[in-house]
Amino acid sequence: MPGEHRAGWKRLRAIDEIGVLVALLSVCGLLWLTSGDPFVRPTNLLQIARQASSYGIMSVGMVLLLSMGEIDLSVGAILTLVNIVTAIALREGLPMPAAVLVGLATGVGCGFVNGWLGVLLRIPTIIVTLGTMSVFRGFALVLSKATPVGNFPKANPLFEIGSSTVLGVPTSVWVMLAVALTGHLLLQHTVFGWRAQAIGSNAQAARFSGIPLARYRIAAMTIMGLVSGIAGIMELAFLQSGSPTTGQGYELYVIASAIIGGTALAGGSGTVAGGILGALLIAVIRNGLVLLEFSAYWGTVVTGAVIIAAVAIGGFVKKQ
Repeated sequence: MPGEHRAGWKRLRAIDEIGVLVALLSVCGLLWLTSGDPFVRPTNLLQIARQASSYGIMSVGMVLLLSMGEIDLSVGAILTLVNIVTAIALREGLPMPAAVLVGLATGVGCGFVNGWLGVLLRIPTIIVTLGTMSVFRGFALVLSKATPVGNFPKANPLFEIGSSTVLGVPTSVWVMLAVALTGHLLLQHTVFGWRAQAIGSNAQAARFSGIPLARYRIAAMTIMGLVSGIAGIMELAFLQSGSPTTGQGYELYVIASAIIGGTALAGGSGTVAGGILGALLIAVIRNGLVLLEFSAYWGTVVTGAVIIAAVAIGGFVKKQ
């Protein structure tokens, strides 16, 4: 029996998402005790899942980047720019599929530019994206003239998708799950994913083994731009209006989702499931603060505390 307990504990320690899972369950339990029925109502839980969808979608790309030892600070700005570009395309009468393609192409282009600049200038992507974050958000302000973009044709299919549900679950949540499944397969079951993690583990060894680091760096940043574009379009679909303020501060939540989900900042390993759980944890915290009638500004404070707690718990469990 003691041997079985030790084996079970060893399997538990091997779960990469253990830290964020414990934190998520603890916070949910605490909110259930303090706020009562309002927190566990199905409508509230679905609202939490919908709020987490944007962070969750982008966390898939961030997990891939962090696994490579890279990081992108411009994800919130890309979301904003895609949101505005797609909204303008719809307002000008472009068919919904074409407008969505324009938005996705904008996200892909932003991601490619981030990766290309990093390779061309031979500087870390954190520095590149610190600059492009301002550039992309500035373009969004210029294009929108710093005002919301509306006046769309009535009965727009994109807005119907944003407000609809499938099996009682918001469409954006299904999109998040689809992106997460694709990201998981890419990271854990393809040569691209294995090589990306190899680069994060030891870039020098990866280079000596023949892995084209520059190509993988650009590809990963481009994927990050794509998923940021998907999140931007889903935000537009739900809000039914393009706004130059959408996405502000999202980079913190997206990076936090990946980190508290078990992805190592030093690179070499990552888990998409952990990123999704991290996004859910952040959404639960923000929802709980509203239910407990705290100022929304406390969300950033609590998010930072949970990052430390989740990483500490995960590290402690794995050492036992």
